[in-house]
Amino acid sequence: MVEAETVDYRRVWHRQDTDATNDAIAMWKREGILSADTSPERRAEEMVIAIYAGDEIAGCLTADIQVLPRMREKFAFCRSFIAPAWRGKRLTDRLMIDGHDELCRWSKAHPGEKLAGCAAIYENRVLGNNPVEPSGLCLIGYTPQGRQLRVLWFDHYQLGQGSEGQNPQL
Repeated sequence: MVEAETVDYRRVWHRQDTDATNDAIAMWKREGILSADTSPERRAEEMVIAIYAGDEIAGCLTADIQVLPRMREKFAFCRSFIAPAWRGKRLTDRLMIDGHDELCRWSKAHPGEKLAGCAAIYENRVLGNNPVEPSGLCLIGYTPQGRQLRVLWFDHYQLGQGSEGQNPQL
């Protein structure tokens, strides 16, 4: 097995990377992680970073852009998945850091999209012992189900560019 230091974090956001798309879909199907109502092809269109160890996909980060009502701004809601053989190697911190960087660049290049930053809802309860994670994600509260809600703003973003006036509930 390749060591964690030798993995390659490939930036694939809106790049039509067929190999990464096919590899991620195969990984998700093999691990059975997507719900029955989630299209793997649609999820693959949301891929931001693909992690590779040689030719083997070790994990990925996807993002779904939507308004976070309590912040009154649009955020890229990020989801990470690390294949079981690669868990426990601290790959997710860099995955989120690189993902945030990639989405920040895209946000700067597409100012009309008014993307304010990245957000994550922690599904894994062993994560989130600190209010600020090594990735920079900051705890801002909890979902109604008790899961941590975290955000990391883009440095270039100015408040008031987005969806002010929304009823903040989440």
